[in-house]
Amino acid sequence: MLPKQAISFEQLQLEISKKEILKMCSSLKLFPTPFRGVYYVPLEEERKGEFIENPRKVLHQSIGIFLGGHDFYFSCRTAEENLGIGWRPSGSIHVVNTVLSRKINLANRINLNKEKKTWRAKKIAKILSFYGNEIIFHKGQISGAKIKETPYGKFARKSQIIRDRKRFKERAT
Repeated sequence: MLPKQAISFEQLQLEISKKEILKMCSSLKLFPTPFRGVYYVPLEEERKGEFIENPRKVLHQSIGIFLGGHDFYFSCRTAEENLGIGWRPSGSIHVVNTVLSRKINLANRINLNKEKKTWRAKKIAKILSFYGNEIIFHKGQISGAKIKETPYGKFARKSQIIRDRKRFKERAT
């Protein structure tokens, strides 16, 4: 079996056939991530229990695959939660990167899957809910940013959060 990690469809095809990948996806041996073509290979306990042990770490790996590298960091509310400044979870993941500016609304995808009456759709909704309600990509410069590296990714420091809020016009909660 594959090791516990986020992995792209292309990387999976190097190891197993397309038919086997689709079979693993349909039986939820590969968990979906918020990004098309990127999957999470869970441990057996996670798969049976239908949970993700470290959703932030999986999201960091998934974003790295989605953006084609690890040239990004978490900022705004996400960094505040990690630093312990904000105690109330926001449900929003803010990512500063050099590639794209986009908003991915996970709440809609979760609700659409909940409305479906199939077992698989309900499990996918539960799995996607571990990632939050939305992922907001902010396009900007990474060089010179004051960040803190953790096992769960790079997070902006307090002074950088203030600069990023002004730069991206993100309001404080």
